[in-house]
Amino acid sequence: MQKRRVGTISMALVLIAFGILIFISQISKVSAVELGMKFWPAILFLIGGEILWYSYRYKEEDIKIKYDIFSIFIVLVIVGVNLAIYGLIETGMMDKINSMVWAQTFSYKIPNEEIQINEDIKKIIINPPNYSNLTLRTEKDNKILLAGSLDITADSEDKAKELLRNEYIKTNRSGDTLYISFVDRYIHGNGINNVYPRDFSLIIPENREVEINGGNDLQLIVNNINKDWVIDNVNRTKIRLKKATDVKITATVDNREALRGNAKWNIIENNNEDFLNIKGELAYGEGNSRINILNSDEIVVDEIE
Repeated sequence: MQKRRVGTISMALVLIAFGILIFISQISKVSAVELGMKFWPAILFLIGGEILWYSYRYKEEDIKIKYDIFSIFIVLVIVGVNLAIYGLIETGMMDKINSMVWAQTFSYKIPNEEIQINEDIKKIIINPPNYSNLTLRTEKDNKILLAGSLDITADSEDKAKELLRNEYIKTNRSGDTLYISFVDRYIHGNGINNVYPRDFSLIIPENREVEINGGNDLQLIVNNINKDWVIDNVNRTKIRLKKATDVKITATVDNREALRGNAKWNIIENNNEDFLNIKGELAYGEGNSRINILNSDEIVVDEIE
């Protein structure tokens, strides 16, 4: 008794047809995945047709038809794997995977920027980045100096330098108030080219009211201030100042351990059961200017001569 294998011819035809389908998708805008999903049942027609052909062709002969399970399995695996790969390519996932494999991290300094402050600007509101460090200094000059550093993850240094040209520190004016904001994280294109700001530094005039809202780590280096400041919702605030500075610092915290540094805090406990907190005060000179610190987990004040 002779044997005839069913599936070998089908596998050859499927491979040829699938090659043609991929070739068409590469030279045109036709989706290989879409075509594959539409026409994959043709594989069943081919296998069924091959069975019918052998049954008809050798119906009068003593032939046993044997299914080539291995060939059928290989056909299904090849089609499935190729459809999955082209699905990743067409959805952009393959580019992301390649970028993740070849991505590098580059560190850069943000180009320094200088902004002149008009006399009619009375207040400066600063919104620090959530996960970056901000260093703030005061000077007599009537201008703002901005600088910073960041990490850029990209698949090439050319792409990283292209992203470096973006604007990461922004200033906007409303009436007599100047707003300064920062970009927390910038995602470009397919999400692999990421920018992570690390550190920012500002030098601002000492004769303006200042309000700082939010941020992770604030380091304030005070030469002198002539107006009141408010620091609100900063996780960790560190202040360095000279003993000769004319300022009064008031901080409200949940416990004594949050008030740190070499300064000798004057502690005032709130006995109201509804508001359990600690108030710390530091006075220098006449205390004509004030720094009020609210909602900070840790406050460090270091005095220098």
